[in-house]
Amino acid sequence: MNNQALGVIFGNINEKQIGALTTNRSIASVPFGGRYRLIDFTLSNMSNSGIYNVGVITRSNYQSLMQHVGSGKSWDLSRKIGGLRILPPNLDKVFNTRWEALKNSSHFIRNADERYVVLCDGDVVCNFDFSKALAFHEDRASDITVIYRKKFLGEGNEKNKLCFTIDDDSRVVEAVKSDKAKGMQNVSTYMCIMGREFLLGLLENSEEKNISSLDRDIIMRGVNEYKIYAYEHKGYFASMDSISNYYRHSMEMLDRNKCVMLFDNDGANIYTKVRDSAPCRFSASSAVKNSIIADGCIIKGRVENSILFRGVKVAEDAVVKNSILFQDTEVDDGTFLNCVITDKNVHILESRMLSGHETNPYFISKNSII
Repeated sequence: MNNQALGVIFGNINEKQIGALTTNRSIASVPFGGRYRLIDFTLSNMSNSGIYNVGVITRSNYQSLMQHVGSGKSWDLSRKIGGLRILPPNLDKVFNTRWEALKNSSHFIRNADERYVVLCDGDVVCNFDFSKALAFHEDRASDITVIYRKKFLGEGNEKNKLCFTIDDDSRVVEAVKSDKAKGMQNVSTYMCIMGREFLLGLLENSEEKNISSLDRDIIMRGVNEYKIYAYEHKGYFASMDSISNYYRHSMEMLDRNKCVMLFDNDGANIYTKVRDSAPCRFSASSAVKNSIIADGCIIKGRVENSILFRGVKVAEDAVVKNSILFQDTEVDDGTFLNCVITDKNVHILESRMLSGHETNPYFISKNSII
C-alpha cells in the first residue's frame, strides 16, 4: 500500500512569516532541536511510512537545503528508482502559493507511477505515520483526505489556518479560515492526500475551473463537489509560521514529555544528516541546566534552558539563558544572553548584555560580530 504513494514537500511555504531565519535559506532547511533541520521530520515521516519517491519543490535560497539532503541517503531515499529529488522553479515563473508550486512541478507528478500523492509543508514538525492515513483514504474512496489536529483557538493567538467541520463519518462538511472560528477546532496540519490522477485533472483544468488556491478553490469551495475526508493526528505537532512560534516550539523540546512524544513514536525515528564531530566538552567551571547541547560544543560558562547546536563555544563567566545558538556561535567572557537566537557563525564579544522576550526573541543574523 505505502509504495503506491508519491511524496511532495513544499520547501519555501511560510518563509516570509519567519523572515529573519530564512534570509539565507529556505524554511525547510531551518535548524531545529540542536541537530536537525525542519525538513528532516517530513522526510523521516515519509520514509518511515514506505514513501520512497519524494520531490521537494523549491523557489529560492535552496543551496543550503540541497547541501543538507544530498542524495537522500540519510533517510533511505538514495535509490535507482524513485528516491529524493529537488524540484527547482522554472526561471520564467515565480510562484508563491502551494497551487502555483504544484503547477510548476506538475511534470514530476505526471511522470510518476504511484496511485496517490501525499502533500506536506516543509516546516512541519511531527512524527506521523502516513501509511495509516493512506489506508483511511483508500477505505473511504476519498478524493482528498486532509490531516487535522484538535486545537483551541483563542482571540488573536493564531495565524490564519484552515479549520474543518466534520460529520460522524469523518467527512468534511465545511472548511473555513480560523479568523471565523474560535474555541476547540479541527485545524489543518497542511498535510493531505489526493489521488494522483485526481490531482492531475485539477491541475490540467485549473484555468477552466478558476483554481488558483489549494485551500480556497479546492478544499473550501469543494466540500460539496468532492469527497473530502479528515484524518486526525493526535501526537505532537508544530508549524513554524512566525519567529516567536519557532522560538516557542524549540523551547518545547526542553520539556521531556513533549520531546518523547515527538521522537519516540512506536519506534519511528527522526533522521538527519550525520556529521562526525568531537563530543561536547565541559570544563570544571561550567554549569548546565535543562539544555540541549550538541556535539562539538565547548562549555566553560553557565547554560540554562537553552539549545546549542554543533560547535558552540561559551566562555567562562558567560551566561546563556532561554536562548537558541546556531552552529559555531561564540560567546565571550562576561556576556549575558537571554531569549536570544543567533544564526550560524555569530561572535558575541566580551561583557555584552543582550535580551529579548519569549514573545519576541532577539535575533542576530549570520556571521555577525556583536
